[in-house]
Amino acid sequence: MVNALTIDVEEYFCYAYPGDEFPCQRWGELESRVVPQTLETLRILETHGIRATFFILGWVAQREPYLVREILDRGHEIGSHGYNHRLVFTQSPQDFRSDLQRSVDILADITGEMPVGYRAPSFSINGTCLWALDVVAEMGFSYDSSIYPLNIRHYGVPGMPAVPHELESGLWEFPATTVQVGPARMPFGGGGYLRLYPFLVTRWATHRANADGHPAMVYLHPWELDPDPPMRPRSRLHRFQHTVNLSKTRSRLLHLCAEFDFAPMGQVLGQFQAARAVPLGFAAAM
Repeated sequence: MVNALTIDVEEYFCYAYPGDEFPCQRWGELESRVVPQTLETLRILETHGIRATFFILGWVAQREPYLVREILDRGHEIGSHGYNHRLVFTQSPQDFRSDLQRSVDILADITGEMPVGYRAPSFSINGTCLWALDVVAEMGFSYDSSIYPLNIRHYGVPGMPAVPHELESGLWEFPATTVQVGPARMPFGGGGYLRLYPFLVTRWATHRANADGHPAMVYLHPWELDPDPPMRPRSRLHRFQHTVNLSKTRSRLLHLCAEFDFAPMGQVLGQFQAARAVPLGFAAAM
C-alpha cells in the first residue's frame, strides 16, 4: 500500500505551544535555517525516488519563493500551512480566513496555481473550531489534514473517523494516523511521535494501518533534521517535545523511505477513493 509522506515547511522558531509561543512579529530577528534543511530533505527523498506533499508556511514562502519553486520543480505537491503558524483554536473565523487567504495568495503567485491541501499549524483544528473546515472547503481546497481523531491535550477531535473520509462540504479529511492498541488509540508517524517512539514502533504501526486497509500518513519538519537548533522553547515540557531525539530524525526518515512506498497526499487520497469505489465482487475478481 502507498502511504502519504508530508513535510511541514517552517523554521525551527515557528513553534506555537500554548503559553510558550514565539510571535511571528519577532521571527525576523533570528537566524534562518529553513533553506538548507529543506534542501536536505529534498535530497533524501530524491535519492529514494519519493515524492511528497510540502505544506509550506506563507511566511517562509514569502521570503524564500525560489525554495517553493524548487520543491514544485522536483515533482512534489504544494499545500498551505497558513501564514503565521497561529493555532486555529486561538483565532476568530475572520482572522483564520484572512491568514489562510494570505498564504494562498503567496503560494499561488509563486507557483501559478492554488495549493491543493491545507494543514493547520500543530493540527490545531479541534472540537471548538470545526467551523475552520467549512472555511477550508469554501476556499476551494481539495483536502484538509489538520485533525487528530483522538483527544491529545490542546488538539484532537475524539470520535472523528480515523481514516480518510469525505465531509458534508465535499472536502476530504485525511486525519493524522493512529492505530488501535487494546482499548486505546495510539498516535504515531510524525513529529515528536516519530522521534520519541523507537523506530520499531513506527514500523509496526505503519504495517498495522496498512493491514487494516488504509494508508498511513507520516509527517515531519525540515528543522527536525537539525540536531542543535539555536533556539528552544522556554517550558521544559515544550523543550522536550521540540527537541527529543532530533539526532535520530534523519536515520528514521531514511529507514521509512527504504521500507515503505510513499507518495503525495493528493495521489494517495485519490487511490484510496478509487479503491473504495470498486465493488467488492469486482475487486475480488481482480
